[in-house]
Amino acid sequence: MPRRTRAGNRDPFDTPIPGDVLSALGKLGIEIVGKTAATGASLPGTPAPEEREDRNPSCYVHKDSGVVFCFSCDWRGPFVLLVEEIRGEGAEDATQWVSEQGVIDRAVRLLAGETFTKKRDVEAITESHLALFTEPPARALASKRVSPEAARRFEILWDPQRKYWIFPVRDQKGTLLGWQEKGKGHFRNYPDGMQKGDSLFGLQALEGEEGVIVESPIDTAVLWTDGIPGGLAPYGAILTPKQLDIIAARLSRLVDAHDNDHDGKRERRKVFDHFHGSGLLVRYWDYGDQGVKDPGEATAEQNRAAYEGAYHPMMRRLAAFGSR
Repeated sequence: MPRRTRAGNRDPFDTPIPGDVLSALGKLGIEIVGKTAATGASLPGTPAPEEREDRNPSCYVHKDSGVVFCFSCDWRGPFVLLVEEIRGEGAEDATQWVSEQGVIDRAVRLLAGETFTKKRDVEAITESHLALFTEPPARALASKRVSPEAARRFEILWDPQRKYWIFPVRDQKGTLLGWQEKGKGHFRNYPDGMQKGDSLFGLQALEGEEGVIVESPIDTAVLWTDGIPGGLAPYGAILTPKQLDIIAARLSRLVDAHDNDHDGKRERRKVFDHFHGSGLLVRYWDYGDQGVKDPGEATAEQNRAAYEGAYHPMMRRLAAFGSR
C-alpha cells in the first residue's frame, strides 16, 4: 500500500467509521483473513513476493475503531483514508461513502454502551502460558541489534513454532496480562480485549527516575544494549491516561524518543504539553539529521548522541530566536 504521509494529519476518532467494519471491507474488495479484534486483511494491489498470490494478511484493521495498519509500508490511519486509497476518491467522496455504511446503526450501538473501549470478558492468563516460548535465537537478536542480556532483562521471548517476537504485558504489580506478538506480516495482542493501555513495557526493568519513551517494545532493549537505560514503550505511539499517570508517579525526567515521523512528533508534543508545569522534565530525543525513523534503525553511536543531545523544546526555540 503506498505510503500516505498525510494520514498522520487525521485523528481516527474525528472521522466516520462504518457501522459494520467487516462488511465495509468486503464491499471494498478486501479479503478478510481473520476475525479477531484486529482483523487481518489482504489489500488488493499490494505486491506479493515474486509476484505470487499473497496469502498472508497485508494489514490489520481494528473491527471496532476502523484504524488501519499496513504491514508492507508501516502506513496507518483511519478507515476513511483506506477508502480513499482503494476507491481512488477524494476525502469528501470517501467520507460520504463511509457515512452510507451504517454509521447511524453504529451510533445506536454506541448509545447502548457497545463501545470498543468496553471491557470484554478476557481469557485468564497465567505464567504457565509463557512456557510455550523460548529465549530469542542469536540470529534474531542480531537482526534487531539486541544483546542476549538485554532480551533477558526486558523479558523478550520468542515463539519458535511461528518465529514471532513475544513481548509480555504486565501491570504495575508485575501480574501477567498477556503478550504482544510481532513477526513478518503479523501483529496481535493476546488475549483479545487485554487492557495493555494500563501498563508500560519495560516498567519492571526500570531503575531510577529517568525514562526514555519509545514506541516499539524491542527498542527498549536496543537502547539498553547501547548503554541507555530506562526504556519504556506504550506498545504503540499513543500514551493512554493511565500510562501518563504511571510515568508521573515513577519519573522525574523523561526523554521522549517517539518515532521521527509526523505521528511521532505529534505525540511527543502531546506528552510535553501534558507534563508542562508538572515538575517532570521532558526533553526530546535529538534525531538531528540522522535520517532514521526510530532508535531501532540507528547505530549505537547515533543513539548515544541522540540521548546525550536530548533537548528541552522551548529552550531550543528560545536559543534559535536569540541567534537571529
